[in-house]
Amino acid sequence: MKRNLSKIILTITSALAVTTAAAHHGAAPYDNTSTKTVIGTVTDFRFFNPHVLIYIDVLQDNGETVNWSGELTSPNRLARAAGGASGNVNWSKDILLPGDVIELSGNPARNGAPSLRLRQVIDAKGITLVGGNSGAATTTPAARLASKSIAASADGIGDLSGVWMRAENEPYANYAFSAELPPMTDWAIERYQAAKPTYGENGVTVADTNDPVYQCLPPGTPRIYFHPRPFEIIQTPGRVLISYEYQQLLRAIYTDGRPHRNDLAPSWMGDSTGHWEGDTLVVESVNFNDNTWIDRRGVPHSDQLQVEERFYRNDDGQLIIDIIVNDPVAFTEPWTGRKTFESVPWTIEEFVCLDNLSFQEFEQILLEHDN
Repeated sequence: MKRNLSKIILTITSALAVTTAAAHHGAAPYDNTSTKTVIGTVTDFRFFNPHVLIYIDVLQDNGETVNWSGELTSPNRLARAAGGASGNVNWSKDILLPGDVIELSGNPARNGAPSLRLRQVIDAKGITLVGGNSGAATTTPAARLASKSIAASADGIGDLSGVWMRAENEPYANYAFSAELPPMTDWAIERYQAAKPTYGENGVTVADTNDPVYQCLPPGTPRIYFHPRPFEIIQTPGRVLISYEYQQLLRAIYTDGRPHRNDLAPSWMGDSTGHWEGDTLVVESVNFNDNTWIDRRGVPHSDQLQVEERFYRNDDGQLIIDIIVNDPVAFTEPWTGRKTFESVPWTIEEFVCLDNLSFQEFEQILLEHDN
């Protein structure tokens, strides 16, 4: 009896030892028959015993952000690059920093949780910290993420990315959509006649203008496209960003299906949401204030303005923006306009409004620049 009891105790003890070891080393919860790779932004890096943990925010295709965790061996082994833990890379507590865009690959959790037993870590510079040829450089995770976004064009999403500059020769192209005025209401006509723009039939000198832009206020949408400055379109899953060089304005156009927000104050550039129709990006912007002009010749709008933009490339590779303007307070009916842009090999640079100068001083600078 004592001999059998001893065998039972030995068996239980051995089983507990195996289970404890598996749990301690983090292998049991993971599926070692499959591999998952995610790219995201570091939110936390825990260089602590018994296991190093990495947390990153990963943007999903549906626009949702999920926080993934990755588990590694102990910090001592990583710091010594010991036992094949990290090849020839000696880790430290500062090797990964919050905000870094990195890539994690490993065995996913069996229960579907966003967690990996890590097999490979690639840092923001494209250096392989664990797995493969550790220490070798490769394409940065951020670049691969951008490539993935652009590759989505094969799934019916267009590629609008790049830097774009106005490409129109009509005499009115730098200040209006057409030579004719849009169909304005009496409310709008009164405000148009009171405007003192620097272009069009009511044009005055810079010194005499009441154009809000000359007070360094944002030009609004769609007027932003009339100013002779480039803009860059940046595509990410669930969102398209437009970075305008003019006053460093930035628009975020969400394409993840979310509705317009109803908790925002009226804005200069509008609250924008969008969706893809094949390779055309359709954008609807609302929630404008009434402090901007539609164009540079003084056509006004109210806070009921709605702007639809359809972005697409034509057969010559140009970017076309077809625009529908609807404002029942300012216009008797919706009307349309079009802007055309060429791709340019430029970078977006700083352009700051000279708000500390008088109109006369600013006009003098323009005259000297023209000469």
